[in-house]
Amino acid sequence: MSIFKHIKPTRIALITLVSCLVASAVIGITIVLIGDFGDVQIKILATVGVLAGLSIISLPSLFNLEKSRYKLIAILGFLTSISFFVLILLIIWGGQNFGNEIFGKSIFTNGIIAFAINHILLIFIVQPKRKILWICQKATTLIICAVALLILAGIWTEDMPETIFRILVTLAILDVLGTISLPILSRINSKNA
Repeated sequence: MSIFKHIKPTRIALITLVSCLVASAVIGITIVLIGDFGDVQIKILATVGVLAGLSIISLPSLFNLEKSRYKLIAILGFLTSISFFVLILLIIWGGQNFGNEIFGKSIFTNGIIAFAINHILLIFIVQPKRKILWICQKATTLIICAVALLILAGIWTEDMPETIFRILVTLAILDVLGTISLPILSRINSKNA
């Protein structure tokens, strides 16, 4: 029996998100009114903000785990999200000990992979009933992968020729188009069915 039948991970993530937002507001107001914007206060505020970000990024993975869909991808998405969170915490609390170039590139790589996997899982929440919507879903998934790979290539080579940059921006626009239109078209299609 799966643990997710008893505990709803999306509920935990949403509660964590709201709690982090409230904590960020309280800490932020306290810092503004009585604090001195000290190093520890800023680190605490950043930690709470990063935890809220983790909750948002990992929601598609948790949703798919909860629904027992795409389990291996969802586990990978959740694990990369968690590792990205831990790496960011190392920067926040470790200071200059983690400031080298390879570490920075590794953090960006992990973050891009976590975001891309969870973005794909977000797209897969929609269960298209028509072939054209299925094609749109798969095309958007391929575009997400291409965008992630181009960004990673730019990070690691520290070079992005103008032509590649133009392709990246074009793919990013198509990514946004697919991400926004797919659920809308799916909803319209289900009402007409």
